[in-house]
Amino acid sequence: MRLDQYMVSKELVKSRSQATDYIKRGLVLVNDKEIFKPGYQVNDTDLIKCIEKAHFVSRAGEKLHHALIEFDMKLDGKIVMDIGSSTGGFTECSLKQGASLVYAYDVGTDQMDIELKKDKRIKLFEQTNILDVDVPKVDVCLIDVSFTSILPILNHLKGFDKEMVALIKPQFEAGHNHFKGVIKDKKMYKNILNHVIFEIDQMGYHIINLKKAHIKGKKGNQEYVLHIDGSKYSHKDFKEMIGEVL
Repeated sequence: MRLDQYMVSKELVKSRSQATDYIKRGLVLVNDKEIFKPGYQVNDTDLIKCIEKAHFVSRAGEKLHHALIEFDMKLDGKIVMDIGSSTGGFTECSLKQGASLVYAYDVGTDQMDIELKKDKRIKLFEQTNILDVDVPKVDVCLIDVSFTSILPILNHLKGFDKEMVALIKPQFEAGHNHFKGVIKDKKMYKNILNHVIFEIDQMGYHIINLKKAHIKGKKGNQEYVLHIDGSKYSHKDFKEMIGEVL
């Protein structure tokens, strides 16, 4: 039986759509292994667990939540800029972590969760490319974009002297040919990370830490969260850092 159907039959969720959402967020374990495909075949001998209920409007919120823990970052009372806000996962997580205000930017429209749109702590700018605007005065910058590289954005933000967390999506750093695919070659992951982090280092950012994202992308690609600081520069041999996440 399909995993999503099995979860409904055992009343682990209320509907198949909810099951699909939980599975794609990486919240479902089959025999203690994360499964991301709703159609994954299971039977009554398999142990299926929901490791936690979905706390955020999107998978992005889960990724940022765990990244903040990994990086020991506090957002209490801080003003945050969320680039690539989409449904609002990073924005919602920031507010739950105590941010006082979030400037949310996205090139799309009508994507943010309707309840979040009502929150007066959010200044939403849709149909807006961050490359075309002046950066507001904020304490922390968060970046989660798709179908484009993070490098032009970071280049645009040069001079931003605060902490930043950027989600590295290898399929979008590897070029248009990989936009719809899943990268399985470990060597390709290594080459992409080397290139991206080298370029960021050359821009003058201080590379603080690099970790695997807590959950994979929707297509199954491994993603990475990068912690950087624009207020200082100190060259770091990041090859060992990259080796630890591969």
